[in-house]
Amino acid sequence: MKFPKINKKLISGVCIVALIGAAAGTLTAFGIGGGKQHEASYVKKGSISGIVKESGDIEGEDEYTYFARVSAPIEYVDLKVGDLISKGDVLLTYDTDDFERTVSEAGISREQSEMSAKGQIDKSDEYSAKYGKAAAEDAAYATLYALEREYGDKIDEGQYTDNWNTKRASDSINASIASKNEEIAEKKADLADLDPDDEDYSDDYRSLNKEIAELNEDIAGLNKNLASLPPTELDPDEYARLNDTSNWMEDITRNWTEAKTHKNTYEAGILNSSQKEALNKQTDLLRSKEEAAAEELAKASEGVKADFDGVITECNVKSGNVVSEGTPLFKIVNCDELKVTVMISKYDIGQIKKGQRAEITIADRTYQGEVTRINHVATSDDSDKTKVAVEVHIDDPDDSLILGLEADVTIYTDEQKDVLIIPYSAFYIDDDGDYCYVIEDGIIVKKYITAGITTPDHVEVKDGLNDGDMVITDSITDSQVGEKAVGTVH
Repeated sequence: MKFPKINKKLISGVCIVALIGAAAGTLTAFGIGGGKQHEASYVKKGSISGIVKESGDIEGEDEYTYFARVSAPIEYVDLKVGDLISKGDVLLTYDTDDFERTVSEAGISREQSEMSAKGQIDKSDEYSAKYGKAAAEDAAYATLYALEREYGDKIDEGQYTDNWNTKRASDSINASIASKNEEIAEKKADLADLDPDDEDYSDDYRSLNKEIAELNEDIAGLNKNLASLPPTELDPDEYARLNDTSNWMEDITRNWTEAKTHKNTYEAGILNSSQKEALNKQTDLLRSKEEAAAEELAKASEGVKADFDGVITECNVKSGNVVSEGTPLFKIVNCDELKVTVMISKYDIGQIKKGQRAEITIADRTYQGEVTRINHVATSDDSDKTKVAVEVHIDDPDDSLILGLEADVTIYTDEQKDVLIIPYSAFYIDDDGDYCYVIEDGIIVKKYITAGITTPDHVEVKDGLNDGDMVITDSITDSQVGEKAVGTVH
């Protein structure tokens, strides 16, 4: 059975790289005694590809959704679905008044924090220096007070010791005087007991009087010693020095108290490292807020710009809308990255592989392309036939391509080079296999072959023919086998 001819225009269906025979002439082979003329062609080597043809709509490979980068009112946007945009175009602008006000307020807060922190830290440093001076004065006055107190204590202790020693000496002398007075009294009593008529009276009397006189002399000596004891009060110089010390200690105490008060006041005003760090961190936080506000202002001032040439496929906002950060604004298809999705039947999908060459035809324009994706989930079309979606990338799209427009796609499968090929018009099939009619020595011969890739124009011959064999390309039947024939090759 012979394949019906396909009249649909092919785009680079078969590439013949090796031609054998003369061009634009007529070659005639003569059999013995001549014969009927037939259109013919030589078996020759060339390149051949299987093809799969389908139609599909032009789509964008990448559709980008633009989201609001800030929360703000939209000042201006004028986009419609289908609009062409160029890379760098400003597509949308925001009202930036609130952002400018926020940046200004953040800057003022940051400056106030910086000045406050600097003032507190400078005051702390000043207090730290004054604290050192007050602490030194505190220590100095403490030392002076201790020295003066020690001196006064020495005077008091010395006077106390002197008084103690004097008292002890006085008590001892008085005790001796008292003892001697008792002896005198005893002796006077003894003297009173003497009998004046006793002849021995005069001797005893004289002896007792002498003893009494001696005791009185001892008492006089003791009283003299008692009188010579040191006084129990300070002398004028000592009193004056002690009085000066007391006054001086009052001054020291007053100044010392003042130094302590200053020291405590300054110490309370000194910031420790954690407090200074807290002040600096507060300023850093406000600075970060100011920077964040400035970044938001920059983003709002920039608006939304196109990142590439494209087509608007969806627009969700208009001027005056207030959007939140993350709100979808519009969608854009990248015009530099287009594709055609074709639905391939279960009979042809086995031939399709990623990377295969393709041609995309729209009206009278043809574009080169490549199979980039084969969907691994089949779907049913309107006639309930199962098909597989295959995406074909368009290599160099131009402005003539319009999204949604139908395009014819030819996918080249199993491309072979330097193989034997014959015209499709010379190819036949019956129950016994593939065959063709060959003119050998001027006689028509039927030869069975092993066919490979088959296209509407050519057939690959894997076995059964040789390079240079002549095959008949016009209509012929088995009844003509064995007849004489002449082949006309164009």
